[in-house]
Amino acid sequence: MSGDASEKNKEVYVQDTESLAPGPVTGGGLHRQLKNRHIAMISIGGVIGTGLFVGTGGSLANGGPVGLFLGYLTMGTIVFSVMISLGEMVAFLPIPGGHIKLAERFVNRAFSFAMGWNYWYNWTIVAPAELSAAAILVNYWHPNVNDAVWVAICIIVVLTINLLGAGAYGEAEFIFA
Repeated sequence: MSGDASEKNKEVYVQDTESLAPGPVTGGGLHRQLKNRHIAMISIGGVIGTGLFVGTGGSLANGGPVGLFLGYLTMGTIVFSVMISLGEMVAFLPIPGGHIKLAERFVNRAFSFAMGWNYWYNWTIVAPAELSAAAILVNYWHPNVNDAVWVAICIIVVLTINLLGAGAYGEAEFIFA
């Protein structure tokens, strides 16, 4: 008798998880274009970015080595927790659209809408800051060249990579990291 009940519960669980899936991937569905080596280098390159080089000096001078370590430990714990949660959601329900679509699926459409605009706002602030930081770093080796030249070169490289798709992005991140 107990075997029948557990089978019934198992069937309900499978049906519930299957109802969350977007359906079979056909035609315009998901296609894996990033290899494991791309993912590894993207994560390493994301950790060791220009902000690390530019911001660490001031943080070290103000907070000392213990303050810097505690700050990295605190933020690292938060980021690790968020990324593990995001990884669990993507592994459970791989849908096209990234984290904004996951917010729609697991919370609601209004939250997803607000998250999309916050993401856009984030990149309108972060992109110029990253370009400026890259120009400052390159200017260390070539101090006689105007920073606007390095910013223009970086913009052209970023736009070109984005126009070429996920596979080109993975290769570029692998090389740059």
